[in-house]
Amino acid sequence: MKLPCTLAAVAVLLGLALSGCQAAAGQPEPEPTSSAPSPSSAELEAIVQTAVEDRNGTVLDTPQAPRLADRQTTAAYRAKRGRDLPVVERSKARFRSLGFWYTSFTTKVTVESIEVTGSKAIVHFKEQTEEYLASAANGPSRVPSGYSVSQNATFRASADGWQLDSIDPSEHGGGLPVSIVEG
Repeated sequence: MKLPCTLAAVAVLLGLALSGCQAAAGQPEPEPTSSAPSPSSAELEAIVQTAVEDRNGTVLDTPQAPRLADRQTTAAYRAKRGRDLPVVERSKARFRSLGFWYTSFTTKVTVESIEVTGSKAIVHFKEQTEEYLASAANGPSRVPSGYSVSQNATFRASADGWQLDSIDPSEHGGGLPVSIVEG
């Protein structure tokens, strides 16, 4: 399937418009007063995998319901996600107006390292995602488009355990996937 230059331009614009959930500027959440137990790498990886899949699901023509529980995220993360969703919806509407939409995706998260300092943990990971596109002219494509992007997930210890506070690309700039809202 040969796609017009317009599709490439729209994809770049969508990528520039979007970035992972980041902590809101302003007041940081209070740190716990007691020493937090070290998080398990499997627990953190599972939360990151679910968060990235939830984020990627927002670009689908029929978005999936989020699977990450509120108790697994900080208020700052949830606020950022709330600000990002309208941005993603506007980008999807523009993409759809050109006759294109995403139908499905597969995502694999590979943890590269974890740093724990007191009540803060940073997970350095690589996301590899394949997205399936459909068009009004050709219907669903069986050939996915794909991307790989290095990111950092910050966790904070709380009374409820380790909570996801932000996900940020390791490098900022153009060419980010549709689901990642920078800023």
